[in-house]
Parts: sequence; C-alpha cells; structure tokens
Amino acid sequence: MRLYHFIIVVLIFLTAPLYSQVCKYPQEDFYNRNIQLPIDYENPAAGTFSLYYQLTSNFDFNRPTIIFFYDGQQEYGRPGKVDDLAKEYDFFEFFNVVRYQYRGRKYSYIELKNSDGTVNWEKAYRVMSSEQAVEDIERIRQDLFKDRPDTKVFVYGRSGGGYLIQRYLAKYSKNVKRAFIESAPHPIIMKQLGNPESKYLYNLLMKTNPALNDKLNTVLGRKIVPDLNLLWILKGIPYKSKNPKGELAKLINELYQGKKSLYEQYLRRQGFDFSKALVPEKKMSAWEIGGVLVPVEFILEYKSGPEPNYVDPLYACLGKASEPYIRLIEEKKVEAPVPVPLEKFKEVETEVFWLTGKNDHVSPYQVGIELGNYFKNYELFIADDNHNLTIHKGCYLLLRNAFFQYGIGSKKLQEVRNCVKCKEWTP
Repeated sequence: MRLYHFIIVVLIFLTAPLYSQVCKYPQEDFYNRNIQLPIDYENPAAGTFSLYYQLTSNFDFNRPTIIFFYDGQQEYGRPGKVDDLAKEYDFFEFFNVVRYQYRGRKYSYIELKNSDGTVNWEKAYRVMSSEQAVEDIERIRQDLFKDRPDTKVFVYGRSGGGYLIQRYLAKYSKNVKRAFIESAPHPIIMKQLGNPESKYLYNLLMKTNPALNDKLNTVLGRKIVPDLNLLWILKGIPYKSKNPKGELAKLINELYQGKKSLYEQYLRRQGFDFSKALVPEKKMSAWEIGGVLVPVEFILEYKSGPEPNYVDPLYACLGKASEPYIRLIEEKKVEAPVPVPLEKFKEVETEVFWLTGKNDHVSPYQVGIELGNYFKNYELFIADDNHNLTIHKGCYLLLRNAFFQYGIGSKKLQEVRNCVKCKEWTP
C-alpha cells in the first residue's frame, strides 16, 4: 500500500508541470503573458494559478492604455485576438488595449470541481468573485507597468464589467485616469429606487394594454407552458427586439388563446430556451460556474425586500440560475457579498463617463443619475436605447474615443454629444 501511495505522489509531481503548461496560453512573449497569481487572495495557502492577458500588437508605453473589464458572464474577443477587439471599438490607432481571460477559464484555469465531477460551490464562490477579479486586474497593471509603477490607465466596461470597474475604483482609483462605464448596475441604488428593473415587464405591459398583464397571470396560472421558460423569453425580448411592446403583446395573446406555435419559435432561437441555459452540474465549465455567480451580488439586495405582487422575469430567472450560491449564503456557509459603498465614490478623482439607455430593463438609467451625486468628475449620457446599446452604435464609438482622448468637459466631447449620430434623452 505504501508503494502504491508513493507511485501516486510521484505521478502527481511529474504531471503537475505538464498540466500547468496545458492550462497556459501556448504563446508567451511581450504581447501574450501568463502570470502567476493567488487562487484566493484572502487565503495564500490555497496556491496559485496562471492568468493570461494580452496586449495589442502596436503596444507602446508612450500611448494611453485601456484595460477592458469584464465579469464572469462576459468575454470580449477570443484569446489572441485583442487587435480585433481594439479595431472594433476604434481604439487601435490611438490607444494600447489590454484584454485578460477571466480567472478559472481555459488559459487562466482553476479547478472548481470535485473528483466526481460535481461543482465545489463553496470554493467557486470564494475564488470566482468580483473581489478576486479586481485583485487580478490590479496585478495585471502592476506586471505591465513594473518599470513605471505610477502609470495611470484608462478602463472600459459594460454591464457586470461596469460594476467591476466600480469595485476597482473604490479600491484603486489612484491608478485610473479615466473610466468609461456602460449599462452598469449598482444594487444599493437599485434598491433605493424600489428596483424599477424588476417592474420593467409589468410597467411595459400596463403602458401597452393593462389587459395584457391579466392575460399573462392567467397564462401562468393555467400552466400552459413551463413558467421559467416563458419568463426567460419575456426577459429576453427587450434585449433583442426593436419593438418589445409588439412582440410581448403578440406572444401573450397567443398563449392566452392556448396557441404555442410562437412560443415554440422563440425556444428554437438562440438564447431563449431556459432549459438549455441551466447546464447540468457535471457538464458545467468555468464559464457557467462563474456566470451564475455574477447575479448574486444584485439578487441579495432585491431579496431583502418584500415579495413582489407582479410578474418579475428578471429576478425569477436569475435567482433560479444562482440557486447553489444563494443556498450557501442562506445556510451561512459563506458570507454574503457586500456592495460597493456609495460614499467611497466621493473619494475618487478619476474622470468617469456613464453611458446608459433610457429603456434599460436590467440596469436602470436612474442609477447613472444618482451616481452623479457621488463622483466628483462625472458626465452622464442617457441614450434612446436599451441595455445592449445597439441602436446608435456609431454614437457610442465617438463618445468613447472623445472621452478617452480629451476627457470630461472637453470641447471635443461636447461636440460629439451634440452631433447628428447621438440621440440623447433627457428625463
């Protein structure tokens, strides 16, 4: 038995370096970097992992550097394709761009599963959090500018990536000159506002035709189709439709009449079948494991309020997907995440530009208005658009570039705000 144990230990020792190499990006040079970082910054004994980040091919220390922030649900471009990302955003000519692979994924691998293939949810909760990611990004900055430690960067992020920027600014704002944030939530403000994002569907139906709300409740009561599948579709339509009122009305009316053909058409469209979004635990990759952790930071503030008396597809679906993590918190096996304290933003000197959509049903535009009371150097642009900000993309390219090149209050930025491509909405 001792010989058997000895052989196992030797095999682990011999294969560990090979395994480490497999999980690294295969090309290492000035532009493609694998750096060793703590798996858990609060528990150094947990060991290290290799995190991959990449630089644009025209990187020059004499030019400003933009770091793309993204969370456990997002990905900006494929590994090795950072030039394509920089060109898509029209940054390539004037800026360096840095893109990282979120911790836990293929080239930034951390083992998150037990030997039987099930997810170690407690470990995943601790090591895949936004707090850990913030530390990763700061270590990237330190590694890149180790010979110029006082270098300030520019940062860009949208939705959850924008919330990650808020966490970063609360701790490392002295390292950031300018921050461009799009469609980002803040759970404390959203709760203070009464969670308007949870009422989005209800309010939209009432504006369209109050009878639609009654019909939807009837459809759900009759169990004509599985509840969560329908709610997932209702949540998804405002993301992807230029006429959400019309699409929602048509779907609800057909289901009310007992017809399922339109509902089944939605199920065949990519991203609309909730049963496919719920990946079996043993088949989950780091992408899915990290992805269902992201909403937890926002769900908890919402759940601390009373149960809604209206249909809320957003939190119903997010809550279902995040159940393993919510259970850990409710069972007090882990501490609940703490949102960024708003008062911390009053200490931030960074220039912040906040872009949001008036029809954003995930991160209400009112968040951007409220944050103007906290950030010192701040501009807000409310577009006639939704959460995805796809209707006036030409405007957003101009806004980002003018802000990063010239800054808050500049003549160039004001010219862009007033140009024909930009449709600004005032509440």
